[in-house]
Amino acid sequence: MTTKYQIIKLGADNPFYKETLDTLYHHIEELGLAKESILEIDENNFKTEYKGNAPTFCLYFGSNTGTFKNIDLLKILIKDANLILPVASDLEKFSSQIPKELENVNGFELATSNDIEKLVSCILEGLSLLRLSRRLFISYKRDESSTVAIQLFEQLEKNGFDVFLDTHSIRPGEPFQEELWHRMADTDVVVLLNTPGFLNSNWTTQELAKANSMSIGILQVIWPSHKLERDAELSIPLQLSDSDFGNKIFKKPTSYLSPNTISYIISQVESLRARSLASRQDNIITEFIASSNRVGKKADLQSEKFITIKRSDGKELVIIPTVGVPQAFTYNQSEELVARIKSKNVAGAFLLFDHRNIREKWIKHLDWLDNYLPVKTIKIVKVEEWLKTI
Repeated sequence: MTTKYQIIKLGADNPFYKETLDTLYHHIEELGLAKESILEIDENNFKTEYKGNAPTFCLYFGSNTGTFKNIDLLKILIKDANLILPVASDLEKFSSQIPKELENVNGFELATSNDIEKLVSCILEGLSLLRLSRRLFISYKRDESSTVAIQLFEQLEKNGFDVFLDTHSIRPGEPFQEELWHRMADTDVVVLLNTPGFLNSNWTTQELAKANSMSIGILQVIWPSHKLERDAELSIPLQLSDSDFGNKIFKKPTSYLSPNTISYIISQVESLRARSLASRQDNIITEFIASSNRVGKKADLQSEKFITIKRSDGKELVIIPTVGVPQAFTYNQSEELVARIKSKNVAGAFLLFDHRNIREKWIKHLDWLDNYLPVKTIKIVKVEEWLKTI
């Protein structure tokens, strides 16, 4: 299965679009992703190619004449809670160049070719390809794949990942199960070493179930003569052969993978990671917008992947959907975000996150920070209750 990121072009024709795509593909290759991972969609192939559950970024190009195309397709994307960036040639003429359906979304000024790099950065950030934290979780059965697990741990760490491996990552004195689920909640991808006896272990079965429940992407590294584990939902299968192992031996716990196979696994992790992050963040966004609709509040999804919603006094609140455990960097990013949009009369910023499976000591710490920091937190399970108070 090849990861597909949907880049959708709607609205008027734009002279900078081809150069924007060329620049995007250049950066995609730098990130280690194949050009084929991008699916270009426009009005001609929208109905046959568009998938509502795939990572999506839409560029809506404004019209100098005020004639707005593709409004029907635009409404579909809005309903599916996709990121849509209104692009104008002059932000001072935004209201006349952009349709009313996007009037509450922050626009982008594309006036010269010098603006293209910044536009491409918006796209990559919107697809969660530029997140700085890179966290992985290795799920395996010790008596069948411990050497490969350690191999992957070491090589992924060398490639800039923060890797969780139970024998290396839990400090003495920490509650094992709590820390296990906490680290999984904060991971980007699970690398599952699918050996013949993988599901015979209670721990590995629970890890697979947890990954599925949290919509975490799973890279299944499947041993020769073994089959894909169908219980994994968001999963990329990687079927190994005996030639992927040193000396073609794969039936021992001490069996190890060849360097080329390790490199290929790392490239597959990079591809799945972006899709997994986008999927988890989209789930949080969709749940928030659905909750706001149920209580009669209008929430607007901005191109930077944050949400704005108005209080009863007319002032705006900024909601930042956050995957995993909110960290100090997340808080700092949020303050910078509010600083950039002060002109919109922002009254407060909130980190929206899923607290389930995060350790209680962290939850208490975040609750304590809420008393002292300008950026607060909201648990996704309490969104409707919170919305009724603003």
